[in-house]
Amino acid sequence: MPIQHLPPARQTRSQDSVSKSSRPPAFKTPSMKAPECVYGTQPFKVRTFIQSCQLIFNNDPANLSQDRKKFLYATSFLIGRAAKWIEPYLSNLTNQDPNYLLNSWK
Repeated sequence: MPIQHLPPARQTRSQDSVSKSSRPPAFKTPSMKAPECVYGTQPFKVRTFIQSCQLIFNNDPANLSQDRKKFLYATSFLIGRAAKWIEPYLSNLTNQDPNYLLNSWK
Protein backbone atom coordinates (compact mmCIF):
# COMPACT_ATOMS: atom_id res chain seq x y z
CA MET A 1 0.00 0.00 0.00
CA PRO A 2 1.62 3.26 -1.06
CA ILE A 3 2.12 6.03 1.51
CA GLN A 4 0.16 9.11 0.67
CA HIS A 5 1.88 12.43 1.09
CA LEU A 6 -0.24 14.92 2.92
CA PRO A 7 0.01 18.61 2.10
CA PRO A 8 1.83 20.68 4.74
CA ALA A 9 -0.42 21.98 7.50
CA ARG A 10 -1.52 25.53 6.99
CA GLN A 11 -0.65 27.99 9.68
CA THR A 12 -3.86 29.52 10.90
CA ARG A 13 -2.52 31.73 13.66
CA SER A 14 -3.01 35.41 13.10
CA GLN A 15 -0.24 37.93 13.63
CA ASP A 16 -1.98 39.06 16.83
CA SER A 17 -1.84 35.64 18.43
CA VAL A 18 1.81 35.26 17.43
CA SER A 19 2.71 38.53 19.12
CA LYS A 20 0.77 37.53 22.25
CA SER A 21 2.63 34.25 22.51
CA SER A 22 5.99 35.99 22.20
CA ARG A 23 5.29 38.17 25.28
CA PRO A 24 6.37 36.82 28.63
CA PRO A 25 3.49 35.86 30.90
CA ALA A 26 2.39 38.56 33.35
CA PHE A 27 3.60 38.10 36.90
CA LYS A 28 0.80 37.44 39.34
CA THR A 29 1.42 38.42 42.92
CA PRO A 30 0.96 35.34 45.07
CA SER A 31 -1.77 35.65 47.65
CA MET A 32 -0.66 35.66 51.25
CA LYS A 33 -2.31 34.92 54.55
CA ALA A 34 -3.71 38.04 56.19
CA PRO A 35 -2.19 38.97 59.54
CA GLU A 36 -3.99 37.89 62.69
CA CYS A 37 -6.13 40.55 64.33
CA VAL A 38 -4.55 42.46 67.19
CA TYR A 39 -6.71 42.99 70.25
CA GLY A 40 -4.20 45.02 72.25
CA THR A 41 -4.19 42.62 75.19
CA GLN A 42 -1.14 40.59 74.14
CA PRO A 43 1.76 42.95 73.40
CA PHE A 44 4.09 40.07 72.51
CA LYS A 45 2.00 39.40 69.36
CA VAL A 46 2.59 42.90 67.98
CA ARG A 47 6.00 42.02 66.51
CA THR A 48 4.48 39.09 64.59
CA PHE A 49 1.67 41.35 63.37
CA ILE A 50 4.13 43.97 62.11
CA GLN A 51 6.24 41.33 60.36
CA SER A 52 3.14 39.90 58.67
CA CYS A 53 2.15 43.36 57.46
CA GLN A 54 5.66 44.05 56.14
CA LEU A 55 5.60 40.79 54.17
CA ILE A 56 2.29 41.74 52.60
CA PHE A 57 3.49 45.29 51.80
CA ASN A 58 6.63 43.94 50.14
CA ASN A 59 4.66 41.29 48.25
CA ASP A 60 2.24 43.79 46.71
CA PRO A 61 4.06 47.10 46.14
CA ALA A 62 1.74 48.04 43.27
CA ASN A 63 -1.21 48.34 45.66
CA LEU A 64 0.49 48.99 49.00
CA SER A 65 3.34 51.38 48.26
CA GLN A 66 1.92 54.51 49.88
CA ASP A 67 2.16 54.99 53.65
CA ARG A 68 -1.52 55.92 53.85
CA LYS A 69 -2.57 52.63 52.23
CA LYS A 70 -0.24 50.66 54.51
CA PHE A 71 -1.64 52.43 57.56
CA LEU A 72 -5.24 51.78 56.55
CA TYR A 73 -4.53 48.13 55.73
CA ALA A 74 -2.81 47.49 59.06
CA THR A 75 -5.42 49.33 61.13
CA SER A 76 -8.18 47.21 59.60
CA PHE A 77 -6.85 44.31 61.72
CA LEU A 78 -6.99 46.19 65.04
CA ILE A 79 -9.80 45.22 67.41
CA GLY A 80 -10.77 46.13 70.97
CA ARG A 81 -8.15 48.09 72.90
CA ALA A 82 -5.90 48.36 69.86
CA ALA A 83 -8.74 49.85 67.79
CA LYS A 84 -9.52 52.37 70.54
CA TRP A 85 -5.85 53.34 70.65
CA ILE A 86 -5.72 54.05 66.90
CA GLU A 87 -9.10 55.82 66.74
CA PRO A 88 -7.77 59.41 67.20
CA TYR A 89 -5.26 58.86 64.40
CA LEU A 90 -8.03 57.71 62.08
CA SER A 91 -10.01 60.83 62.95
CA ASN A 92 -7.01 62.99 62.03
CA LEU A 93 -6.57 61.09 58.80
CA THR A 94 -10.15 61.64 57.68
CA ASN A 95 -10.33 65.28 58.81
CA GLN A 96 -10.31 67.36 55.64
CA ASP A 97 -9.48 70.71 57.31
CA PRO A 98 -5.69 71.21 57.08
CA ASN A 99 -5.81 73.86 59.83
CA TYR A 100 -6.82 71.14 62.28
CA LEU A 101 -3.39 69.54 62.05
CA LEU A 102 -1.53 72.85 61.95
CA ASN A 103 -3.31 74.15 65.06
CA SER A 104 -2.57 70.96 66.97
CA TRP A 105 1.17 71.69 66.65
CA LYS A 106 0.92 74.95 68.68
